[in-house]
Parts: sequence; C-alpha cells; structure tokens
Amino acid sequence: MELIKTLSKGFSSCLILLILFQANSQSQSASNESGRQNHWFIGITGGPAQTDISIDGTSVISGIVMTRKNSFSISVDAGYFFSKYVGLSTGVGLSPYITNFYLDTYSNSLDTVDSEDESYERRISGKDIDETQKIYYLEVPLILTLQFPFGKAIGIFAQSGMNLAIPVGKNYSSSGTFTYTGYYPAYNVLLHDIPYEGFKSNVEIEKSGELKVKTLNPELFVSGGFYFRTERQFQISLGVFYKKMLSDISAYPPLTPFHLSTHENQLRSFMEGSEKTAASSMGITISLRYFIR
Repeated sequence: MELIKTLSKGFSSCLILLILFQANSQSQSASNESGRQNHWFIGITGGPAQTDISIDGTSVISGIVMTRKNSFSISVDAGYFFSKYVGLSTGVGLSPYITNFYLDTYSNSLDTVDSEDESYERRISGKDIDETQKIYYLEVPLILTLQFPFGKAIGIFAQSGMNLAIPVGKNYSSSGTFTYTGYYPAYNVLLHDIPYEGFKSNVEIEKSGELKVKTLNPELFVSGGFYFRTERQFQISLGVFYKKMLSDISAYPPLTPFHLSTHENQLRSFMEGSEKTAASSMGITISLRYFIR
C-alpha cells in the first residue's frame, strides 16, 4: 500500500513537471529543431522497490506467511538510439531481493534409533519460526527502449528486455522455539526432557547461513513512464518497473522427506524444502542520461 501511494505521488509530480515544461519545449528555435540528434548515451538509474522471494511450500510445511520487504536498486548503463523513437542499452546493476517468512507452528516426525540402538519415532514441534532471506543480484541487461515524444523535450517511454542475474550475496537468518520428544511403540511410551538423548523442550534456536542459489538466472524486465530532455545532452525520466525471474532460483537438491529441524542446533532454511522458488520486484525508476554525440 505504501509503495502504491509513493507511485501515485511520483506520477503526480511528474505530470506537473510535464505541464510546466511543455511550453518551454515548444518555444525552442527552429535551428534547434533541425540540429543533429545525439545517439550515444551513458546514464545512471536507481529507485526504491518492493521485492518478493516466494516459495511454493513443501509436502510437510504449510501456513507460511510471506512479507515483502523494501530495497533500493541502482544501475549504470550505456546505449544507442537508432532514431528519436528506438534505442538499445546495456550496463550493470545491483538489485537486492529481501523477504521475511513466518510460521506460527510446525510439527513433523521421523523414524530413527537412540544411543542404545533402540528404534523409536522422533517427534519435533516448533513455534514462532521466523526467517529472513536476502539475495543480492548483479544484473547485466539488454533493454529495448521505445520513446514517444509529446514535443521537443517531453514524452513517454516503454522498455522491455532481459537481465542476466548473478547472485553476489545470498544469506538467511532464522529463529524459532522447538521441542523434541521420542515415542517408543514397543513400550507405548513417550519420552521427553532427557537431554542426553536429545529430548528437550522449548529450545530456542537461532541460525544463519548461505542460501544455495543458481549462479545464472534469466530475468524479465519491463518499465514505462515519462521523460524530460533538459537540453540536447541531458534526459531525466521517472517511471515504474517490474522484474521477474523466469526460472526456479533455488539450487537445493530435492529432499524427501524434508525436516526443518531434527535436533538441537539445526534449523534449515524454508528455501531448502521448497518445491519451487521464484523472485520478483516492482518499484519506481528514476534515471539520468547524458547524450554524448
């Protein structure tokens, strides 16, 4: 909701600028109209975004609540306009993807043996499990830009293309409270609070580590908005963008069955048990371009 409000305010401000500068653009001399167009440009782009790392549950975990987090992406680019309408660009950028996951309660079990080689069913229950995943992608884009001028200095733009997203940072931090008990079917007894067998109650666990993410990820990119040419060399634009990874970003091998925790001091990432992990981002883009020649 906050992002939508920000987008609305940004577009309102942009429209006001368009109205204020339209008269100025139309008053430029005829000699400028016939001047040579600058084709090559370099630029810098940045803006706030709301990011989403989504996991498609597992066969044993349900009820995970995902909360998108805000981040800031930035990039530098260079490109060429074949005409005043069509251009191509590439560059390099950095985009963080951050999402929080919360699971109110968790329960699972597995068959194993104790220290005396006695078979039993190990039962695990957990509560208040909280995890934050952060992935920082270095992005190399190839973008097609279409511009539709209203006048000499003002117009709208649309962009579409692909990013090659390479993870340069990928970590998670988790916490939760777990209880471990043992059910012995041969004796029909449930044992708990026996530390040397790992039967403990209300154990608070905090873990952090590195996520396993694919090295190369194709990413769709689309953007649109308004632009303003301050003079022949400079162009400022304001718009919105959307990015989405086109394949599963997780590099974890399938785990069947998946256990979030089997003993004290172990707490796996939700991503490790996910059947599919996707990532997307949307936000505001503000860019400044300098046309060289």
